[in-house]
Amino acid sequence: MKNRKLIISLTACAALFGIIAAAFYFLLLDRTEDVALMPHRSGLEEGAEARLRPAGNPPMEDMLLAAENETLEMYYHEATAEVAIRDKRNNHVWWTNPKDREEDMIASPYEKAVLSSQFTLTFRDRFTNLMTFVSYTDSVERNQAVTESIENGIRVTYTVGESTSAIDALPKLISKQRLEEAVLSKLSPEDAKYVSARYYPLNSNPDVLERLDDVVSRELVLKKMLAAFEQAGYDEEQLQLDNEANGISEGVAVDKPSFVIPLEYRLDGDSVVVTIPAGHIEEADTYQISSIDLLTYFGAAGTESSGYSLVPDGTGSLIHHNNGKVRDEHYSQVLYGPNQTYGSSRRTQITEHARLPVFGMKSGDAAWMGVIEEGDAIASIRADISGKRNSYNYAYTSFNIRDEDEVTLATANKVEDIPVLTKNKYEGNITVRYSFLYNDQADYSGMAATYRGMLQAESKLIRLEEKDSIPFYLDMVGAVTKRKFILGVPYESNTAMTTFSQAEAIYGQLQNSGISNVQMRYLGWFNDGIYHKIPTNVKTTGALGGASGIRKLSDMLLQGGGQLYPDVAFQNVYQNTPGFSPTRDAARYVTREVAWRAHYNRARNRMNLLLGDYYVLSPVRLPSYVERFAGGYDGLGLDGLSLRDLGDLLNSDDRPGRVVLRENAKFIVKDQLEKLSVQSPDLMISGGNAYALPYAKHLIDVPMASSRFNITDEEVPFYQMVVHGSIDYAGFAYNLDDRQNSREALLKMIEYGASPRFTWSHAASSELKSTMFDYLFSANYREWIDQAVSMYEELNEALAGVRTEPIVGHTKLREGVYETVYGNGISIIVNYLDEPVTVNGRTVQAKNYAVGGEKR
Repeated sequence: MKNRKLIISLTACAALFGIIAAAFYFLLLDRTEDVALMPHRSGLEEGAEARLRPAGNPPMEDMLLAAENETLEMYYHEATAEVAIRDKRNNHVWWTNPKDREEDMIASPYEKAVLSSQFTLTFRDRFTNLMTFVSYTDSVERNQAVTESIENGIRVTYTVGESTSAIDALPKLISKQRLEEAVLSKLSPEDAKYVSARYYPLNSNPDVLERLDDVVSRELVLKKMLAAFEQAGYDEEQLQLDNEANGISEGVAVDKPSFVIPLEYRLDGDSVVVTIPAGHIEEADTYQISSIDLLTYFGAAGTESSGYSLVPDGTGSLIHHNNGKVRDEHYSQVLYGPNQTYGSSRRTQITEHARLPVFGMKSGDAAWMGVIEEGDAIASIRADISGKRNSYNYAYTSFNIRDEDEVTLATANKVEDIPVLTKNKYEGNITVRYSFLYNDQADYSGMAATYRGMLQAESKLIRLEEKDSIPFYLDMVGAVTKRKFILGVPYESNTAMTTFSQAEAIYGQLQNSGISNVQMRYLGWFNDGIYHKIPTNVKTTGALGGASGIRKLSDMLLQGGGQLYPDVAFQNVYQNTPGFSPTRDAARYVTREVAWRAHYNRARNRMNLLLGDYYVLSPVRLPSYVERFAGGYDGLGLDGLSLRDLGDLLNSDDRPGRVVLRENAKFIVKDQLEKLSVQSPDLMISGGNAYALPYAKHLIDVPMASSRFNITDEEVPFYQMVVHGSIDYAGFAYNLDDRQNSREALLKMIEYGASPRFTWSHAASSELKSTMFDYLFSANYREWIDQAVSMYEELNEALAGVRTEPIVGHTKLREGVYETVYGNGISIIVNYLDEPVTVNGRTVQAKNYAVGGEKR
């Protein structure tokens, strides 16, 4: 009997539980329909019936055709704002968001919202607290995205955050009598009670009620309140009466973060161009956007992928998908190196610079590649693997809409770093072009060929003229500043490490050894040495041989088939000389201080005044400096010029009232490169950032390695694959490299198609001991000339025949063995191993290389 009662009780409990669960289910379903099924206002098909389904995994048939050309189709899903691109050539579909994201077993609910978003917005409030919005949760789910057709595509305008326009339709302040007469009396008792509970008497005047914004601003509450006031017939005229009666002329906006972000997609041939016109971004008054992450999961690859992500770290790096490095930091690198107007005196890392605005991903027999066409100077490229936040491998771009720094505030009890942002934000376009590759082109070689083709189509890369030999790059150390003493009193004096006539003699020795194609960069030739005075005038150093001496040296090099490149620095002002005013001419940090820096001590990773200090020139002042220098330099009659920093450094200026963000600084630098290239058609550019490539005849200090971040797996010569055959180039000076292994260095040059480079002086290196130039500790040419000749001969034999050819393929054949293929069919296999290998029918000896292939 007891057991029967127990069974009946359990049965009753189960039935009750089922009723409760069913009720909860229908309540949840009702809420889901209120949010997820709510369509966007769309201009795609006016009057057409939208075919929608809950957010999740929309198949193609549930999407609207937004644009089409001969190669691609663009589809748009109104319920989720995601875009799909179908390639007509093979029916491959590329998604802005992973189509199976709802099945991700790793991602949290928040991460699934990020997976469903087209961008992530990072911003700060008035108290500098860092906050984040994602486009799906904070716009799409709120029915705050508006879509319209544009030429060859669509524009989606997101209102992100809590829009204040809807809540302002309700009176902020209203008298008890007015609320009763105008609203409550016209509602059902239940609705009247609901509305009255959302207003509360003012402490100063209990007869006046104040809207409870913290409650009313919630989406479901606001929706019900608006419906109730509309039902009561409360209109704009009545709202205006109540606002005027309570001293509110145009309503009171809730202090909530809200932003308007337009996002455009356009088909352009076989590419998709994605743009955020940042000039049309709108911000809430007390909130400032810091950065925007764009299409974080475009073309993301899942756990089944055996491909890789390409990132532009140094030469280029690959991150193998699903590599298991879940404890390592994700890849993140600012394009074009650090901004010197960021005020930290300590570097967090010593890395290679990312010099090309290119990233991409290969998965299976398909690949995509992104090229940042606008906004690259304010961009970072990021990438990560599956197994951390979610089950996807991904690569994307992030854009700093404002410069940001920190101010250290010290009190009696603690020291605190306070973030500071510039008031001015970036007003230009953010544009990324996505291109698609398949089959044998779907790898980093294909990506390099695609990007190279883009640059060639715009005449930014032009094929080299034929020559019998590769260049030999030689940096010659001229005058340096040393501290000397008279009767114990210190003074600064110039010391000639190599005069022009001594440089002639060194070149003569190279000629006698069979090297004539010498591209000589001359350091410290004017205005008091390597760290010269401001280059607004040109005074050739007399101790080196004067103007006549430098012309004679130039003529000798030209007659032998080489060229002279006197070196100049514009963006770093090393000496505070007459004509330069730090308060007027130097850039400013975000903290408004003058941008003054020193070179880094590599052992301590901190700036050290003993190594030389300098001011960072404001980009605004750069055109004046260049113009005045060009006028003086023109009198020397030299065609060659070496630019130490215009293609290497890119700095902003955060001076109040004259903010110049890096993207704007980039255009200023490009204009100066254009002017100098007209006057001096032979420009040698150090570093080689992408914007400088169209102006360079020679590149030095190009990356020859990657930073080897833990998350990456391989380094590849992506940079070299882009520029080879169009610009001659060399890496760091071999004799100053602290990672010396002569054989491996030579093999790396052969694998990467690079020419040799040395830095020499005629005087003994000991002359530089205990000076700021002691990094030139091994510059004496006598110790290197024989080895240099031998290295050049071997390199020239291997590379002279492919100097004008693009690198069309690069493959890792096995660990330590690589093949480089050129456009004329020549291939070079390099073996870094300590034992011989046989690959593709060719035997390559240990620590050696083999040239083969069929020349076309």
